[in-house]
Amino acid sequence: MKQILCTLAAAVCVLAASAQTQVVAHRGYHARKGSAENSVSSLRNAQQLGVYGVEFDVNLTADDSLIVFHGPWHEDKAGKKRLHVQRSDYRDIVKHRIENGHTIPTLREFLQQGQQDENTRLILEVKKHATPQRETQAVEAIVALVREMGVAGHTEYLSFSQHVCRELMRLQPGARVIYVNGDLTPDELKTQGYTGLSYNLNILMNRPEWIVRAHELGLEVTLWMTNQADIVEWGIRHKVDFVSSDDPVMAKEVIRKHQKQQGR
Repeated sequence: MKQILCTLAAAVCVLAASAQTQVVAHRGYHARKGSAENSVSSLRNAQQLGVYGVEFDVNLTADDSLIVFHGPWHEDKAGKKRLHVQRSDYRDIVKHRIENGHTIPTLREFLQQGQQDENTRLILEVKKHATPQRETQAVEAIVALVREMGVAGHTEYLSFSQHVCRELMRLQPGARVIYVNGDLTPDELKTQGYTGLSYNLNILMNRPEWIVRAHELGLEVTLWMTNQADIVEWGIRHKVDFVSSDDPVMAKEVIRKHQKQQGR
């Protein structure tokens, strides 16, 4: 009997842990000196920090190279030279530097770092592109590379584009695909085959009932941007699954304090 009770207690602890709000490092942990958002170092930093996952942005260049960059415009520090990454060849893009002085990483370079830690989820946002045809090309190339690099098991996808999301579900059945735009209800998301939603705080804080409904439907909920402690606290109180933050250290500390108060 004692062994059974111990097993049940352990199971309860596991379920409680799985229900706790977790942190997604938005564009990596880039606040650390020498790093920059969407850089390989921001991914490495986040892996070392121990967050649930790292959200990062992927664009397809004019010559069909996959790069990790928010975009679509790149500006030099003086703001004088502008480059649209989706309309430019990689040989021109690589001449430009990001904030830490490094070149804009390719998706292959980024995933090479992602291979180093299967416990940190790679939350890959496919950016909107000019046409559905171009978005399909981007998704095809991304899914093929993710499989080649052997990281499909810890890669999730999200996009503001419904076409991108549908293509992801078609090309990688069973993958976690999350919608970001905020214009679909939880019921609509479930019907269309999504595994979760990642909505802006202005949407979810005005529609907290969507969080409840999403969970009833088995959908995971991410709240962004949670760059202030009170927003993280709101997310915890409303039982969101993930908070996406440019300050993952702060977000982790708020969650830790909340858990301590709850006696976890």
